[in-house]
Amino acid sequence: MANIYYKGDEVKFSINLTAPGFSMDEDDFDIEVSTPKASVKASKGAPTDDLRIFREPELDSSSDNSDSNSSEEPQSGTWYAIVDTAKLGDGEMRVFATAHIKDAHANDYVRNQTAVTSLGTLRKL
Repeated sequence: MANIYYKGDEVKFSINLTAPGFSMDEDDFDIEVSTPKASVKASKGAPTDDLRIFREPELDSSSDNSDSNSSEEPQSGTWYAIVDTAKLGDGEMRVFATAHIKDAHANDYVRNQTAVTSLGTLRKL
């Protein structure tokens, strides 16, 4: 069964971009979430009110969590995005992820590679 979301939901999804020469931790990437009539976009390190990209730390029961209020980005973990669907329209929600890969053979030394996937259907409540 396909995922169904309702307008106004804040949808959290994991991001796992892979390509030769690309590291999500070291390189830049953009995420765009779109429906047929609207879209929201953010870049790693540049969140918007409608779309936030972040790395959530791995759970490690052996570590001391006393620094959990630190604003520094965790050293390892899974990348996620949260999209506020209030500004999106009804229909299929798709994610466009663009990796910016350092490549000496590209014209500007950065090669862009885009992947697209469906999150599900967005409906009015």
